[in-house]
Amino acid sequence: MKITKLGHACLVVEEGEAQILIDPGAYSQGFEGLRELDAVLVTHQHADHVTPEALAKIRQNNPGIAVYADEGTVEVMAGRGDVDVKPVHAGEEFDVAGVKVKVFGSDHAVIHPTIPGIENVGYMIAARFFYPGDNFTQPGDPVEVLALPFGAPWLKVSEVIDYVMAVKPLVAIPVHDAVLAIPQMNVAIVKRFTDPASIELRVVENGTTTEV
Repeated sequence: MKITKLGHACLVVEEGEAQILIDPGAYSQGFEGLRELDAVLVTHQHADHVTPEALAKIRQNNPGIAVYADEGTVEVMAGRGDVDVKPVHAGEEFDVAGVKVKVFGSDHAVIHPTIPGIENVGYMIAARFFYPGDNFTQPGDPVEVLALPFGAPWLKVSEVIDYVMAVKPLVAIPVHDAVLAIPQMNVAIVKRFTDPASIELRVVENGTTTEV
């Protein structure tokens, strides 16, 4: 499996014959020119995870590409004229170019009790790689590689530590980090817990690819 980080919450996951793009949002770049993508997975409607403009650019180079998202995102995109996004729900499974994708979770993490909640789904790809979106969803299944949310208005570093220690992946890749001025600080703190637990915290720089 190859994983390429395109900034903040956006990743390309290559497994077998499948090339899957996740959360092409406003804080990410490099996805616009990608070709031969098989699917786009969207965790939720926030602009740092998806925009209509991003989907339009992706479709220009990948005609007919399947786009999957939670119901809330489907409604928002439809209201903006994009009616070609497929809704998914927790417990469902679908196939992308021979690779199984399973859906987990239903809600975005709470930012503040006065801020209305929205939907959020996570995706398990090939029973190996889990991307929770904006929540600390525990899939309950073994996770080899975890896309680990690292900085957001809805989290603090102690929650990041508790989450990665609960999921216990072999490799954790920090994502959702564009909001951090000094991400290395969080890396140093989290590694104090992951390293003794034999969890590899692997930082993937924007625009680079790692293989697991």
